[in-house]
Amino acid sequence: MSGRPLLTLDIGTRKVAGLVTVTGRKGLRIVAAEVMEHATRAMLDGQIHDVAAVAEVVARIVARLEKRTGESLREVAVAAAGRALRTVRGRAQRQLSGLTQLSADDVFSLELEAVQAAQTALSEVLREGERPQDYHYVGHSVTQSVLDGFPLTHLVGQRGSAAEIEVIATFLPRGVVDSLQAVLEICNLEMVALTLEPIAALSVAVPESMRHLNLALVDIGAGTSDIALTARGAVLAYDMVPIAGDEITEALSEAFLLDFNVGEAVKRKTGSAESVTFTDILGQSLVKSRAELVEAMQPAARRLAGQIARRILALNGGQAPQAVLLVGGGSLTPGLTEYVAAELGLPHQRVAVRGRDAIAGVEGARNLLRGPDAITPIGIAVAARDHSTLGFSYVYVNGGGVRLFRPGRLTVADALLAAGISIRELQGSVGKGLTVTVNGQLRMVPGTFGKPARILVNGEPAGLEAPVQHHDRIDVEPGTPGQPGRATVAEVAPEAAERLTVTLDGTVHTLAPLVTVNGEPSGPDRELRDNDVVVVRPLRTVGDVLAALGYDDPSTGEVIRYTLNGSPGSIVWPRRTVLVNGLSAGADALEMPVHSGDRLEIRDHPPLTAGELAERLGGGRAIRIRLNGEQYKVPAGGLQVMVNGLPAGPSDPLRAEDQIVVTVRDEPPIFANLLVAAGVTPTPPPGKRQLVMRLNGQEAEFVTPISDGDDAEIEWI
Repeated sequence: MSGRPLLTLDIGTRKVAGLVTVTGRKGLRIVAAEVMEHATRAMLDGQIHDVAAVAEVVARIVARLEKRTGESLREVAVAAAGRALRTVRGRAQRQLSGLTQLSADDVFSLELEAVQAAQTALSEVLREGERPQDYHYVGHSVTQSVLDGFPLTHLVGQRGSAAEIEVIATFLPRGVVDSLQAVLEICNLEMVALTLEPIAALSVAVPESMRHLNLALVDIGAGTSDIALTARGAVLAYDMVPIAGDEITEALSEAFLLDFNVGEAVKRKTGSAESVTFTDILGQSLVKSRAELVEAMQPAARRLAGQIARRILALNGGQAPQAVLLVGGGSLTPGLTEYVAAELGLPHQRVAVRGRDAIAGVEGARNLLRGPDAITPIGIAVAARDHSTLGFSYVYVNGGGVRLFRPGRLTVADALLAAGISIRELQGSVGKGLTVTVNGQLRMVPGTFGKPARILVNGEPAGLEAPVQHHDRIDVEPGTPGQPGRATVAEVAPEAAERLTVTLDGTVHTLAPLVTVNGEPSGPDRELRDNDVVVVRPLRTVGDVLAALGYDDPSTGEVIRYTLNGSPGSIVWPRRTVLVNGLSAGADALEMPVHSGDRLEIRDHPPLTAGELAERLGGGRAIRIRLNGEQYKVPAGGLQVMVNGLPAGPSDPLRAEDQIVVTVRDEPPIFANLLVAAGVTPTPPPGKRQLVMRLNGQEAEFVTPISDGDDAEIEWI
């Protein structure tokens, strides 16, 4: 298209503009241009009503351009009216595994899901009697990308658990294309490019370098005023209001009783003449000053400004944009810029009319195409040269025919959207993750990756962005979703499969940890379900082992009540004691670590003795003495214990309700106290007569003092 002259037509409500362009070194060059008005009101509000009348004007323009250029002009680029455009927002969200980066294909398919959501929502914005299937999808812009709740400029290469994309998708009625096509067929012209009037105007009046600003572009034609909003580098919205320049013309016609065409001529002269002479429908010749004509236009101009401003505010979230750019012939209405600024609450300098001077890189035809009404026809030509027009083709998807419209080249994705094939199903989505709680910690088991769809174009494998041509055949085998996350108790808690082997009282036991799922006992091989709560209690201590074997707490004792020095008292005395590998575990037996191979023994605990009670409750200090290799504790405060009125030795057992009297003597312990603590009776065994006593290797007597750590020996001879 760029190497030969291209015919461009802007078929408007009041007039048709035609131009022939070629690509020059500095950009686009207009080699010829023609503008001609409709003889009748063959078009209303941008829609063709009289195909034959419009075709007559088009044919005359084409003939003049062919004569001036010497070219046979058969291919043409045209634009559809903005009033026919429907814009709908769509949003798509996808749960991610968090393990892999988002690829360009992942992001693109998510965009297409958002477009399909917009297609579903299209029915909500259509008028009564309109159907979504009567509209073509013609393009979209991404307005927001979000990962895990945070807006991002680009999603490709990111990792996360949830991605979301919002788009603004545009749709065009089939009837608009059909009426344009009918006019072109009468004139023996072939439509090779189709764009949309607001998109064409935007492409030249607000280039991408300006779209980071919050701007409103308003193309005021004869029948409609098309609106486009930009911000953050993207197009936020397209819309229109159904009044424009004809409203001003009708105001003049009513004020001075004028034929519509006469009113149109008077309106145009008002901008450059101080006074205008005209004839009303009664045949009277009138001369009116510019001030009188402007005053007659003012109510209609204010209404137009009010509707434009209200629509801009609605599209822009209730806030005025940073600036408003007016284009199109209707933008020349006297006072309109001031009225729009006042309605939006903007300084009047922030609302301006843009003409040919706003377009860079286009030369030629400056005399004919110089004002704000030149923006749209030149924009159509620029869009066609830049490939931002709507291509269209007829292709086959799984055997069914589909007609496609899309800016630039057509792709497999365009065909699948038009055929109503779910993009989500193509991806072979990741299976739903399994979420469980293990010992209070959240664990997630991801699902498996799905199998993507198999796409063939004319029998060859292809991707979503592969180009398609007229009459191509596309076959799609839908993808299969991944399997949901699955896991057993042991897979989320490996300690649940551990085994501990111990010997208790001579019997070998192999024990598993204590495991519950949702409070119920469970084994390590149990298959988990979403939101299960798993508790695993490994066997780490003596207490864990005894509990697993069904033993009561060995530290549980009996309560022994007594009277001590006239006051009642009690003591809890263990019934049993635990030996680990032959050694007493003591009072902290339950907390003692245990390992595979350990030997545990449960023995009856020795009874409470007078000496034990005296040591615990009598207030005296005990010393430790070794006697014949065995260690004994001897009261160091000179304690004397009487039980039920009789002297009691340290090893004498106590019984419930005993009357105990403990007295403290201020004399150091002697060897005789050691003999009492050791339970040595004064009666010699048979055949023995003399007791030999030694302390630290020296001979000792009953009254020899003893100290902590001493080593004593006794022997009957």
